[in-house]
Amino acid sequence: MTWLYLVVIIFSALTLYFTYGEYKQNRFSKKAFTLVSIMEAVAIVATAVMLIMSL
Repeated sequence: MTWLYLVVIIFSALTLYFTYGEYKQNRFSKKAFTLVSIMEAVAIVATAVMLIMSL
């Protein structure tokens, strides 16, 4: 189960990174980028908490 948490964290972080790159190239509006960033940050934090609790 630990590997699943790690996969979710990695892909969430990559999504956040690539979304930021698209935002810097003006392909995302600020509102859309903010919404995606908040949702991805929540996913990363929640998964990290679950990972720590499972150890």
